[in-house]
Amino acid sequence: MALLGCICLLGCGPSDTAKPAAGNVIPTETKPATPPPGQVALQALANEQVRFDQTVFRHEVDAQAYESAFVALWDRLRSTEPFEVLRQFPFVRLEFPMLSEWEPLPLGVPGIRQASLDGETIPLDHPGYLAQLNELEAAGWKIIQTEWHHSEFRPGKNGQAPQSVVSFEIHSANTGDDRRAIVKGQLEVTWTPHKTNSGLRIPGTIRVRDTTITDYTGKPAFTELLEIDPKKVDAKLYPRVSPLIVYDLNQDGLPEILLAGCNLVYRNQGGGRFQHEPMLRNPIMPLGEAGILSDFNGDGHVDFVSTGKEDGLLRLWTGSAGGQFTARPSVCFQGRYENQHTMTAADIDLDGDLDLFVGQWKQPYLRGSMPTPYYDANDGYPDTLLLNNGAGQFTDGTEAAGLSAKRNRRTYSASFVDLDGDHDLDLFTVCDFSGIDLYRNDGKGKFTDVTDQWVKQRHGFGMSHTVNDFDGDGALDIFMVGMSSTTARRLDRLGLGREGFEKLDAMRAPMTYGNRLFLGGKAGFRQPDYSGDVARTGWAWGCGSADFDNDGDMDLYVANGHLSGNSALDYCTRFWCHDVYTGTSKPNETLDTFFSGTLQGLGSRYSWNGFEHNHLFLNRNRDGFSNAAFLLSAAFEFDARSVVVADVDVDGRPDLLVVQYDAQARQQRLFVMRNRIETKGNWIGVHIPDRPGRPANGVTVQLHAGNRHEVRSLVTGDSFTAQHPATAHFGLGENQAVDKLVIRWPSGKTMTLPRPAAGQYHRLKN
Repeated sequence: MALLGCICLLGCGPSDTAKPAAGNVIPTETKPATPPPGQVALQALANEQVRFDQTVFRHEVDAQAYESAFVALWDRLRSTEPFEVLRQFPFVRLEFPMLSEWEPLPLGVPGIRQASLDGETIPLDHPGYLAQLNELEAAGWKIIQTEWHHSEFRPGKNGQAPQSVVSFEIHSANTGDDRRAIVKGQLEVTWTPHKTNSGLRIPGTIRVRDTTITDYTGKPAFTELLEIDPKKVDAKLYPRVSPLIVYDLNQDGLPEILLAGCNLVYRNQGGGRFQHEPMLRNPIMPLGEAGILSDFNGDGHVDFVSTGKEDGLLRLWTGSAGGQFTARPSVCFQGRYENQHTMTAADIDLDGDLDLFVGQWKQPYLRGSMPTPYYDANDGYPDTLLLNNGAGQFTDGTEAAGLSAKRNRRTYSASFVDLDGDHDLDLFTVCDFSGIDLYRNDGKGKFTDVTDQWVKQRHGFGMSHTVNDFDGDGALDIFMVGMSSTTARRLDRLGLGREGFEKLDAMRAPMTYGNRLFLGGKAGFRQPDYSGDVARTGWAWGCGSADFDNDGDMDLYVANGHLSGNSALDYCTRFWCHDVYTGTSKPNETLDTFFSGTLQGLGSRYSWNGFEHNHLFLNRNRDGFSNAAFLLSAAFEFDARSVVVADVDVDGRPDLLVVQYDAQARQQRLFVMRNRIETKGNWIGVHIPDRPGRPANGVTVQLHAGNRHEVRSLVTGDSFTAQHPATAHFGLGENQAVDKLVIRWPSGKTMTLPRPAAGQYHRLKN
């Protein structure tokens, strides 16, 4: 397919090829010179889209025409001195409310406060606006990042001018007083009939509304420990990081960082120092998107399992003492995978060895196909549940385990985890073009689909997940990240959709809700009132959860951004107005040619959910979340993918590992960000080593400290093409003492650590 050659990083995986999301209509590019076969059919498709643009979606086409003024503003703000760009932005009148009193936010990080623009409204003409800009610049403020999204459009009628609502976010810094600020709100724009010389619409009145300013004064909370570009380490290395794994290979308490995608391991020397060397002595490059470390053959040493991307064969690299992988790999399953994307391992049938679930993802647009239906697709490459014979060889147990009905989801992440508290490991999957699926284990490795009983709204373009105790009630909660779409919401507000496709249009809202947080309990899972706090981050990929500030509640980190080109001009409108109605699950040669033309330039000349910033949601005393990523120097404007949260410098503060996908250079890079948050909160942790017959996978750790009773679970397959270390970390806040830690294995064995010392990691010895 021509599309794959245009925008896919060589071997960086189909996850970085085209896939649906949010923005402007992109001009269709025609095929050059000699017309391909089926030219008449191609022209008919193009004509049909023009007809729908002129009729059904004419108001959306108008919305994009007005939106272009803010797309151009956003583009110039990234390339030119921002204050100069803002000075040149044309409008007639600005109305903004006065600032309220500052109030500290209870987020666990000292120095964060917030104020609202909700006072008396002050009108400004353009000269007054310029004076305000000059004052801010003279005070030492710099604009670092921005986002502008056209969330609502109201067409002009009965002589009234068209109106828009533009959601915006401005990240600014003042290095003179170590202050960083986030300005977030909405602009209600009434448009004039005039245009600039370049054809952009000119706003009349701009009214600022629903706007807050959140700022932080203090030293940078996250600082760069490592930036790893495989091509700079060695030009011969494969230019991919994922699968990204953090694991204590030599069991010395210092976790290693493994970049399996380019066959590198960074050995932890302590004190934030690392030494790199090849990970596998006998690698196969490129690997598949996913890989996993666990003791699969029961010899007491960790093994590595992944596929060869080209032949699709599942292989096992046996490990030896010190976490070395010197042996040649062996094929451990007699089957081939097209595009495995997640692996999770656990002893699901309690026979003493690790079983393996392998989930696959199938890209949309492939050979002219489209996931059908886009909200409940079950037309991808098959997932498999593999049963271990005890020696690291696997057989397919999918059907016998009751997992065949939805095995053709497009699975991005999956984890074995005890979600219902009955001490066996259930299966939680997150899938593109469908959302969440939940399967209850009967304790013997047989699964029942309980999705509809356990969650009320499962839908989403599911990308990854994290499992943790977010409300501190001792029950595990789940967080699915997905794609939120400004375009889809704008179409719903306009009431636009195609006749005969009412079900597809009705599913736009649930599918593009974004991220979903579910709190667990005896009655299943529920979305709390504050779930909207963490819902709309953009096009989300990897995620992780930890108590970053050790204040005693769980925080969240979400990686965002699909494909950023040279402009914020966005492909999403074409998807929601045309692509979603076009094609079926079956390949179609004509559509393959057509899509290849419409998608040319994606990730270069234009974007698909581009320039979206990562979010770090700090927990507000279990009563909601606030995004503080930019304030804490962890926002990142690049397109991010894998995320691992791990305390790599072992100082009790979880650090961040974030993978960048560079569409222009067609490669990945890894950023390791050291957590330097200055907090008075105490902490405790425990390392769970893999032992023969007692792997760490699926272990739960319960904290009992006064009136606090919380739980952590050690899972694999969460986040996005990544693996977290087998370590449980608890922020204790003001608590100075822990009554006990209770560790429970899926086999039923338990171990209690009475009154363990706080402020350190404990390591189990047997």
